[in-house]
Amino acid sequence: MSDDGELTQSRATERVERLVRDTAAALTPQPQLELIPVSVTPTACLDKSESLQKIVVGRSYWLRGVGRAQHMVVSRQVAEHWKEQGFQVIAKNGQPDNPDLSGVTEPDKFILALTWASGDHIYLAATSPCVWPEAHR
Repeated sequence: MSDDGELTQSRATERVERLVRDTAAALTPQPQLELIPVSVTPTACLDKSESLQKIVVGRSYWLRGVGRAQHMVVSRQVAEHWKEQGFQVIAKNGQPDNPDLSGVTEPDKFILALTWASGDHIYLAATSPCVWPEAHR
């Protein structure tokens, strides 16, 4: 947080990185994290109640070394880890064998996701609430 208690872009970036890494560390077998490069670019805040100049920061990582047969096991482990951290699991995909999950941290409202992608790969992602870009300071 900044001196005035507001979440900064750099703190938000640190938090999304930590959320993904802490979640991955709770998994068995331990996946290798591979950054999805496009995820590092901040994007516009879509919350209409916020300033149009605010952004969200996020990070997404492929979970390498997790085979298709392990997707649902990993999905259950992720949901359990998030619940243990006091996060809300807000959506699970109703399709059998589809590991998609989403969640939200309490009380700071970062969004979490475990998502399946074509090619039978899964990735973990975290996105911040709306923050002022560093250039705004």
